[in-house]
Amino acid sequence: MKLSAFTLLLFFVAVALVGASLLGHFRPVPHISEYAYWLMTAAFAVLSFGIVFKGETR
Repeated sequence: MKLSAFTLLLFFVAVALVGASLLGHFRPVPHISEYAYWLMTAAFAVLSFGIVFKGETR
């Protein structure tokens, strides 16, 4: 397994998840505020997935 840079699409997905998480943390938004921690965790998982599995073919 060779680590490589993640794709631009996955980066923007992770940024959107982080933005939603921060919005839900600082402003009361229904459903988003309840899952702010999990949105941030999902953003980290997307970034990790993009870095580790870029270029993997099976």
